[in-house]
Parts: sequence; C-alpha cells; structure tokens
Amino acid sequence: MSPLYEDVESKAAAPTESTEPPSKYQKKSSWFRTWGPALIAIAGVIAVNAALLGPSGQRIPALSDKQLDAQSRRLQRTQAVLDMEWDHEADMKRGLHNVGSRHLSKDEGGVMEYTRRRHRYLNEYVHVDVSDQFSIFGKISISLIYFAFWVFLMFPNWFLPIGRPGIALGGGMCMVCFRYFLELIGHGPEFDAVKVIILEPLFLLFGLMLTTIYLEKMERGGLFDKLRDSLDDPVNWKRSAKIMAMSTIGSAAVMNDSVVLIFSGVVVDLCVRHKVANSLPYLLSLATTANTGSALTMTGNPQNILIVSLAYDDISWTEFLSNMVLPVTAASIINAVLLFVYYSGELFPGSSGLFECFGIVFSGNRTPEMLAQEHAYHARNVSKDPTEEESSGWSVWSKIQIIIVTIFLVCFAVGLDVCVVSICAGCILMVLAAWKRQHWDPKPEVVEYDSEGNALPPKKMYDMDGNEIEPEEEELVTESETTLTEVDYGLLMLFIGQFILIGSFDDTGVPQAFFSAAMGGCAEQMTSVPCVYWFVLVITILSNVASNVPVVQMLAATFPYATPYDWMQVSFSATIAGNLTMLGSAANMIVAFQAAKVGDRTFTSERHAPFGIPSTILSLYAGTFLLSLVHFSPECSVKLGECDAN
Repeated sequence: MSPLYEDVESKAAAPTESTEPPSKYQKKSSWFRTWGPALIAIAGVIAVNAALLGPSGQRIPALSDKQLDAQSRRLQRTQAVLDMEWDHEADMKRGLHNVGSRHLSKDEGGVMEYTRRRHRYLNEYVHVDVSDQFSIFGKISISLIYFAFWVFLMFPNWFLPIGRPGIALGGGMCMVCFRYFLELIGHGPEFDAVKVIILEPLFLLFGLMLTTIYLEKMERGGLFDKLRDSLDDPVNWKRSAKIMAMSTIGSAAVMNDSVVLIFSGVVVDLCVRHKVANSLPYLLSLATTANTGSALTMTGNPQNILIVSLAYDDISWTEFLSNMVLPVTAASIINAVLLFVYYSGELFPGSSGLFECFGIVFSGNRTPEMLAQEHAYHARNVSKDPTEEESSGWSVWSKIQIIIVTIFLVCFAVGLDVCVVSICAGCILMVLAAWKRQHWDPKPEVVEYDSEGNALPPKKMYDMDGNEIEPEEEELVTESETTLTEVDYGLLMLFIGQFILIGSFDDTGVPQAFFSAAMGGCAEQMTSVPCVYWFVLVITILSNVASNVPVVQMLAATFPYATPYDWMQVSFSATIAGNLTMLGSAANMIVAFQAAKVGDRTFTSERHAPFGIPSTILSLYAGTFLLSLVHFSPECSVKLGECDAN
C-alpha cells in the first residue's frame, strides 16, 4: 500500500477525529449570518406585495368582464343544483364519497348530476362546515389550544423531553376532552375524532416502514446497501447533489413521504461513514428536494392526489406534468444553489469564498482539505475485507428484492391503491425473511470454548434420580418478536395526534375566516396577476399553520368551480410551502423522526427555518412567476361553459 494511503488511512481511522479538517467556516455563525437571509426574504415578499397591491389593497384591479361572467355562471350553476330533485336513498346506497365519473351520460343526468353529486360530496364528506355551531368562547379556546401545541411540536426541546409523538398524542387527547366539555356547556358541536383521522397516510406509512425494514435487514450487501453505495461520494458537495437528484426524481415517481422514509436512514449512515461534523446540509438536501420534486406529478404527494380528485374539470397526468416542469425546475435550482451557498463551509471544506465554491463545482478544482477526504475515502476502500468484495454481486435474495420493488412500482404506476400495495410488499418480504432465517441462513453456533480455544463438549444435565435430561429443542424466534417491533409506531402516533388537532381547529372556521379576510378583493381573482402573488403567500402560511391537505379541502368546498389553472397554482404553492417550517410537510417530520431514532438530532425547527424560509420564498415566487407566464391548463372551466363563452 502507498505510504500516502497508509498515513491518510491511519488519520481517518482514528475514532476521535473527524475526516473533515478544521475550517474557519465551522465556527459558530453570528445571529445575522443565521437569520439575516430569512429576514431579508420576509421583508422582500412584503415589499413585493405592497408594491403590487398597495399597502391597504387599493391597487387591486376591478373584476374584468370575463371574471364577472364566470362569477355569474358559477352562481347560476349553484342555484340550479340546489333546485334539482334528488334521491337521498340512492345517494346513500352509492356512497357520498363515490361521485362517479366526471362524464356521466344523459341518462345518468350529465354534467348537472355530476355537479350535484360533487357539491354534496364536498359539503357533507370533504369539508363539513360546523363553524356556526361554535360560540366565540369555543372558537377562541380551541384556537389557543391548537396554537399552544403547534408551538410545542415546532420546538419540542424548549419544554419537557417528551418528544413530538408524545406531544401530538397528548394534544389530541386534550382536544378531544375539551371538545366534549364544550359540547356539555353548549359552546360547540359534537366532535367525531375518528372521522378527522385520515387512515390512508397511516396505512401507507406502516406499509413503507415494514417494507423498508425488511429491505434493510434481509441481507447484508443487498438492495438497501447498494442504494446507499450509489449515493456515496468522497466529495461532500457531490454527495449532497446525488441525494438531491435521487430525492427529486424519486418523490415525483413514488410520493415524497415514501422517499424520505426509505432514505433518511441511508443519509444518516453516509454521514456516520464519512464522520461529518454537521449532517444538517445532507438532511436538508433530502427533505427540501423531496417536497419540491413531489410538485412535479399528480402522484407526488397527498395534496396533489386530492386536488386531481376534487377538481371540477379533468386534469390529466401529462397536463399536470407539463405545467409543473418549469416551476419545479426553477425551484430545484434555487434550492440547490442556496443550499451550496448557505452551507459552503460544510460542503466545500477549505474554500475561501463563494466564487471558489462555484469554481469547484464547474471546473473540478479541489482544495487540500477535499483532496485529503478523497484520499481517506480511497484508503478505506483499499483496506476493505476481500470477502466483502466477493459478496458485492447480486445474490438470489437481492434479485428477489428487486423483483418485489419493481412490482410495487408498477402497481403504483397503474393506479392501484398505494396503501394496499405497500402493506402487501411488506408482508411478502416478511414471509420471505422468515423462511430465509428458518431454512437458509446458517444456525447460530452455541459451542463453548476453553481458554486455549478448544471446543468444550456440551454440558449434560441430570435430574434428582440421576437420569440425563435431554436438551429441549431450540425455541423459535418469531418475526413479531424481532422485526415488527422495529416499526416506528411513535411516528404513527405523531400523525394521529396531528390529525385530531388540525381537524378540531378546522371545525372552528378560523382558517376559512383568515383566508377570506386576507384575500379581500382578490378572492374572486386569486390566480390573476397581481393577486396570484398574494394568494400563494396566504396558501403558504395556511399550509404551515393548518396543514396543506385540510387547506386543499377547504378551497375545494369554498371554490367548487376553480379552474385547472387555479388548481395548478394551489398545488405548487401548497407543496413548496412544505419547506418553510418543520411542520409544513409530513416529509420534514419523517426525516427528523428517523434521524433522531438513530441518534442524529441536528434536524430541528430552529435549524431548519433559517434556510427553509428564504429558500421557500424565492422558490415560491420564481415558480409562481413562471407558472403564470407559461401554463397549459385553461384559465376557464370547460364543464361550466366558460371556455365556450371565451
């Protein structure tokens, strides 16, 4: 082995030292260096909207003839639907949630029957308005409880060391008890906590956790380890770039929650392998690009799936993708550039400034510290056990894993229920792992040795009469005692508690009242310039306060005839909003929870926000500008007849 490799390897192997050399960029940043970009971004977005709409909204344009005609058509259609005769028993037999096809035949009632079914579905199933049954005391008290636990969840380390799952579950129980108290004293309606718990994400998370555990544990050097190796790189910024590329593409293909659940542990393992001093840039690379990439397709996240199902007009897969290509690409580039700039010290060790960082990226230059990292990386690879190299191929179990994962992706792509598919994949892997452990893997050796290494004969045991006791058969260890105990049930409890808190807060009508008050004269022209820039900001705030899925449900009930272009703006803003704060997206919570499970607690709200706020605002406004400039969805409703009039 080369003396250079020996020297670098000895230094890299020292357990108490980091492979990252000390750098002036690793000093503790000042308050302005940390929060300055976020404050500038907030001031900038306020200034932009004040310049476009006026400080008090006096520059909001009057409704055009086209918008007035659309408003009139919507009122007429709603009144016509209310005047229709309908069969309640037939609706209940079919199911309120089963609206049916958007293209009903004339015998089935056509567009009007579809509109009637959809109105009832929105008002009695998607978003039931019970806000008028609350007193002022009820609304204020529920809001205070919700915001108190919102702060607890945002900053769990500021209070007792309970953790987010315990806080969320405690908040849910507190909300259920207080809603019952309000009902008793006549200040609020009955609260059906079971109804506000959305089961689909819970089933999906359970299935994905089960699948991920078995992919990781079935075989050393299997599919999971090969995925980890594919993201590895001796250069920090390249490793971060690989994580961002994988996260963006994967989230667009199979949903962002799936990607972060599978790869959170992979990213932490890579950080441990390279002994990085700060894993936050890599965890942000995963979480932020997962949210951004999921905006690309209609199956990228739960709110996009909901939007396509609740929209009045058809939105095809290709139409959705073609609209989102430009804004998502711009948002991804902005996020990556800001990440490289904000964490240049960690990703470009030894660099003297931003210009040198960009020179490293585009010209391939290396600093001495980066060269040392590369040498240490190659030294570790050279010193690997030869048996590991021999087992680096694809075994029969790795091939089985690939087949199962491929079938899972195909089933998801053809539109089968992703919850059922993920749980089935996990169950199949569980059966295979149990069979492999029972009939394929070598049995553990239970031979004892003496001090010289000689095998000792098995000990014989005798009863009181001197009869030899035959050894009992080895007790079987079941999957329920091993792998199933590794499922993160705390993560499921976290989402159950959040669903209860958000559902109760949404019942009060406070989010709807905030939206109406904030939009003002822009409510009837929310996606028209200049109102669209204020609209996406309001959606971003609501998505972080009340979660994006309830916001989408509220908008569908409030604006039942929203055009496909309207929904494109809602989808983009509600998705990019997930990067603003830790609670803005379920993907953020999953990354934080999975990292903390293995001892990495760097991904916190106070560390996420300084980068998340400027990145989200810049990505949001750049993407909104491009989407308003170039889009392929109509700005009118075909089923309402607006497009024919235009």
